Amino acid sequence: MPVLRVSDAKQEYSERMNRLLDTYSRVLFCDLDNVRSKQILNLRRALRDIDTHMLCGKKTLQKRILQIRSESDSATDVDKEMASKLCKEGDNLLVKNLALVFTNREVSEVAALLDDHRIKAPARIGAISPVDVEVPAGNTGLEPTTTAFFQALSIATKINKGTVEIVTAKQVLKKGDKCDASTVTLLKKLGISPFFYQAEIRFFFEKGLMFTAEDLSITDDSIKADLEAGIAAVTAACVAAGVVNELSFSSIIADGFKTLIGAAVSTDYVFEEFDGKDII
Repeated sequence: MPVLRVSDAKQEYSERMNRLLDTYSRVLFCDLDNVRSKQILNLRRALRDIDTHMLCGKKTLQKRILQIRSESDSATDVDKEMASKLCKEGDNLLVKNLALVFTNREVSEVAALLDDHRIKAPARIGAISPVDVEVPAGNTGLEPTTTAFFQALSIATKINKGTVEIVTAKQVLKKGDKCDASTVTLLKKLGISPFFYQAEIRFFFEKGLMFTAEDLSITDDSIKADLEAGIAAVTAACVAAGVVNELSFSSIIADGFKTLIGAAVSTDYVFEEFDGKDII
């Protein structure tokens, strides 16, 4: 296979990225930090099965392609909006190890596929812990000669049936902590691989609008629940203030009817809708 010149390689990359932008309505920006090459290879293969494509490359080149695209005569509002968000000077959205994933599928479906390709990994010296890590209580299976090692890490132990047993669970890492040599050695001795790495969605574009990863948790059910809670709160406020509207009308009528029932029970007063005597 002939080696492409730099300019030819860039031109080919530009054509591919523009073709993907023309074909797909959603672009997901996924963080590939700590994701292994074989893991990415398997993920690419799985994405292609649902007509979804991952594009990696230099961010300066990607920004340049977006900028040129937004300034062309055929530029759409979506092109201009994406360029304004990602190519702004000093903006750090499109940086480092982000991959662009192009799709017409629902974002939740792609996110589920990314989760399926999550792999377990051991702690490494200098790595930043993505989660809280706790060493559980119980028998470790290690020889009594290792007790000094646990003591140095302030982990309470005892000898049980010739092996070291951790008395109480101990948190050794918090999310965001840097893994030091002692902690990494401890986790390795205990056979604990506490981390999981995968391609994670940081944000995505759809029809010119930018959404964050947190927006993925919004579903039809959650929207319905929030809407119902809001309606209930407004209704309660209207009833309390005596404001009659479409929301409060039925509640105000019901409360008024309850008042009439109370009066009928207390006075034996009979009216057409209710006979107070029948409740005694």
